[in-house]
Amino acid sequence: MKKATVERILDAAEVEFGAHGFVETSLRTITGKAGVNLAAVNYHFGSKKGLIQAVTDRFFEPLTVGLQAHLQELAKAEISHHDALVQIYRGLLLEALRIAQGNPARLVLFARLVNSAYNQSQGHLRKHLTHQYAPVFMLFIQAMREHMPSMDHEQFFWRFHQLMGMMVFTLSNSEALTAICAAEYAQQRGLPEIVQQLIATLVAAAEAPVVAIEKLA
Repeated sequence: MKKATVERILDAAEVEFGAHGFVETSLRTITGKAGVNLAAVNYHFGSKKGLIQAVTDRFFEPLTVGLQAHLQELAKAEISHHDALVQIYRGLLLEALRIAQGNPARLVLFARLVNSAYNQSQGHLRKHLTHQYAPVFMLFIQAMREHMPSMDHEQFFWRFHQLMGMMVFTLSNSEALTAICAAEYAQQRGLPEIVQQLIATLVAAAEAPVVAIEKLA
């Protein structure tokens, strides 16, 4: 059965945005891959910005639904701060794996889309994600702060984005990293194994002692 026009456009945009970023990818490239004309993109999404938002929504809508349910269950559990952090990151990353539908390349694309939202001046996308998913984002942040060492708002800002950077870098470069690992250490690692290691590293980093932010001489 032939895919609907909207799905073909989203599939093509997801791949092209993930591979080349939002700025470098033209609508002409996407329409060519999808086998549609530019009018179809404008009709269904309004603009390139609308298409970017729709592509990210395909990941974030199911991710936030699953993550919210996980965090609400976690809030009822009586466990240590360490175990809670393990469950927070385990829930997030396993939900992301589920959304990838067993396709490592799709999870890589998701991580690259998140990265592009930050490094390509996509203010409209950050605003859209904040507006659309604010309750779940706040639930996630509150859960983290509750179980991490006490720190002020600026310290948490940096710690949070450093943790996000670790996740995004590892996932978006997982194909290259697994190839390097295989070549240098003769070990074939799959994405679930990488995620398992990543969870342990994220928890250790989240629990690291807080260092006062000072200007270097």
